[in-house]
Amino acid sequence: MRTFISLVFLVLIGSAGNAFAYPSEWTNYDPGDLDAVRDATITDTQNRLEEREGQVECIACHGELNDTYDGVIDTFEIVDQTMSAALSCMDWEIRGACIWMTCAAFVCWVDTSIKVKNFVPDLVVQSYDRAAGEPWTESQDINQISMAENDSSWVTTMIGWVTNHNVDKVEGGRSNEATRYDHVNLDFKLVDSYGNPALVAYNTLAQGLFGMVCAGRTFPFYPYFISNLDSIAWRWHLPEFFYPISWAVGMDRLGSGHNSYGGVFPRSGFLTQADGLKSGVLTAFRAMHFVTRPNEPHLYFTIGQPSEDGYWPPGPLNQNDKDTGVFQMLYPQDESSCQKFPYGATPSMSKRSDDDSYVWNFWRAYKCCQRRGSSLIWHSG
Repeated sequence: MRTFISLVFLVLIGSAGNAFAYPSEWTNYDPGDLDAVRDATITDTQNRLEEREGQVECIACHGELNDTYDGVIDTFEIVDQTMSAALSCMDWEIRGACIWMTCAAFVCWVDTSIKVKNFVPDLVVQSYDRAAGEPWTESQDINQISMAENDSSWVTTMIGWVTNHNVDKVEGGRSNEATRYDHVNLDFKLVDSYGNPALVAYNTLAQGLFGMVCAGRTFPFYPYFISNLDSIAWRWHLPEFFYPISWAVGMDRLGSGHNSYGGVFPRSGFLTQADGLKSGVLTAFRAMHFVTRPNEPHLYFTIGQPSEDGYWPPGPLNQNDKDTGVFQMLYPQDESSCQKFPYGATPSMSKRSDDDSYVWNFWRAYKCCQRRGSSLIWHSG
């Protein structure tokens, strides 16, 4: 799937003609020297951002943090907080029954099992401001192994292409100067999602309860989405920028009325929002919106699954359907319960991070019943 989507992106870039060109600074050195590529593109990005009035946060210029920033939460804490909230967030209930049939030769017999529903902590989702500033400590290593660190040749190349055409005038950084025509509330977030490391303990517990708890099927630590690998779509809205729903004011918004956090589309890291917490919530929701769906125009691995006999995964994330996804905040607040996004219109101060980094568990509801035969012939609930 990654290869297919990459080809789509390359076609889009190629069809733009000269709209995407190398920065002029790239003609003065050996293009095979990746350090020179990195330095030139980061310098080009910084110069263009500084052309804007006011203090601007440089999105791609934090490589120096890579050796010094240790994050704010580690794997042990994530596992501990996940399992501490399990009884509350699982929301376990009996939903019905399953009838199974088995046949051998000319004889068939049936057996029954109980159908249950419970939430599973599929993913850890983090939203943060600056590259090389991942709040989950161990995810920094995962990003580097995946070549998704902020100064990888892929990311800096894409930054160079786009910033060469003044895209930062439309979307880039956040300024504190309330001047005319300036995007004073424009914000940008990086979002990553990984298989929850607590799934090892959680699934062991589920298997020991003989079908009375549904297990998860995501893989611990697996990078289902890393926004720096999805640079074209996550930073510059392609191709979602051209979706009609991305331009439809008031359509498909997270929340409603006085408690609207912003539009779900385009599903990228940029948004207009003065509240850093709401920026984190909306960008995390956007990422989970396509991660729970197959064949979306992003670089990711879907966690959407088809149903099978005795196992019914939830549908794609929908803010109006709790079963499709709830969130448990891990940082800055250690929550022992789960809830749908969005939060209220004025979230409490305890949920607000000093460094604008946020980490959540993403729980989804599964239904299952223990297999008691070769074929499922009937089920309820």
